[in-house]
Amino acid sequence: MKKITLLLFGCFFLLISCNQSDLYHKIYTDFDTNRWLEKDTKTFEFTIDDTTKSYNINFIFSHVYDYQFKSVPIQIAITDPSGKDEKQSIDLQIKDDSGKQLADCSGDVCDLFYHLKGKTPLQKGNYKVVISHSFEGPYLPNVLGVGLSVSEVK
Repeated sequence: MKKITLLLFGCFFLLISCNQSDLYHKIYTDFDTNRWLEKDTKTFEFTIDDTTKSYNINFIFSHVYDYQFKSVPIQIAITDPSGKDEKQSIDLQIKDDSGKQLADCSGDVCDLFYHLKGKTPLQKGNYKVVISHSFEGPYLPNVLGVGLSVSEVK
């Protein structure tokens, strides 16, 4: 399992190095036995300095190949620099109606990117994004990583 984690890190570092427009990129891979515990929220914090540009914000969900669920219930809370909270509940689609994986997979590792905000101007200041799941059970199984990417629109 450590080999898969190292492979996942390698893939993300490769992606980061190829895309110079990334302002922020972080992924948590600290899931004991690939289980995302019910109470384990993931927090991401980034700063916007340039308000003349637009940004894309993407949620990253990495899982094992042939995930057993068609979708996963995810909660996202974004706090902007003024303190205003924006909450979203999404049913993250893992497979289409025919059962085909929607993620980009390499071997047993699949990375799914969900567009939270696209081509959006953001206020100057600090942002906080908190991500959790509402899967019914003590944990969500077969999770390899949960992340957030913020990039400038070119």
